Amino acid sequence: QGGMAGGPGAGRGAGLPGASALSETVHSVKTQILEPSVLQEYLTMNGNIQANNTISVYPEIGGKITKVYVTLGSNVKRGDLIAEIDPSTPGTYYEVSPVYAPISGTITALPLTVGTSVNTSTSIAQIGNITQLQIKANVPERDIAVLKTDLKADVSLVAYKNETFSAHVIRVSPIVDEVSRTKEIYLAFEQDDSRINAGMYSKIKLYTTTHENAIVIPYDAVLTQSNQSYVYVVADDSTVSVRKVELGVNVDGKVEVLSGLTFGEKVVVSGTQSLSNGAKIKDVSQEN
Repeated sequence: QGGMAGGPGAGRGAGLPGASALSETVHSVKTQILEPSVLQEYLTMNGNIQANNTISVYPEIGGKITKVYVTLGSNVKRGDLIAEIDPSTPGTYYEVSPVYAPISGTITALPLTVGTSVNTSTSIAQIGNITQLQIKANVPERDIAVLKTDLKADVSLVAYKNETFSAHVIRVSPIVDEVSRTKEIYLAFEQDDSRINAGMYSKIKLYTTTHENAIVIPYDAVLTQSNQSYVYVVADDSTVSVRKVELGVNVDGKVEVLSGLTFGEKVVVSGTQSLSNGAKIKDVSQEN
């Protein structure tokens, strides 16, 4: 689990408030002009692809499975015979009890074999509609505040490493599992694709909060001292000054600046280690 990185975290210290340039040394740095940007938070998780409207099939009486009339992947219609159960015990004899398909669909699970003892709470098969697939995933309790239906996601499959498939959240469980401390979510694919099969393993990148018109800089541009965050701002005369900033979320090495900077300003994003307040810089951002 990972993906959504929140908060500024720890940074790097250098020549910060109170330090001033002592020579006319010109420092080569790279800069960035601040423009409105979009910072997209996301969660990553694993999921299993399953048939939609899957139900389990249970026998009406306990006993031993004597016959199974279907195989994994078999198509069945409602009322088709799936298996037979023999409720007889040593010294007694009873007629076999048939197990019928309660709905039409495809056999998506067939966990038991002939000779297995079952009772009325033992699932002997699962039937689902494999023409409508969904993805089941679990989200840790710490991340559930951002969950809602219609969130978009990119899904990758082991069988197709270089492709992603678009999906969206269709259902969020109303409860948190007490054991795993996770909440179940279900996603549907935007388009049907015959290459996607029930039972496949998937990796999900679920897009959550979007920060639009944000000031976003590389996190490497940020320096810290005494739990305060700073950046170097470039003046028109190619000198730099230290500016205190307040940071928001950090996603994949890019961080949102909540206060301290304005659009149009230029900040140093690389080469800050040797800088100090008032230092002269040479901007090499465009040089190869």
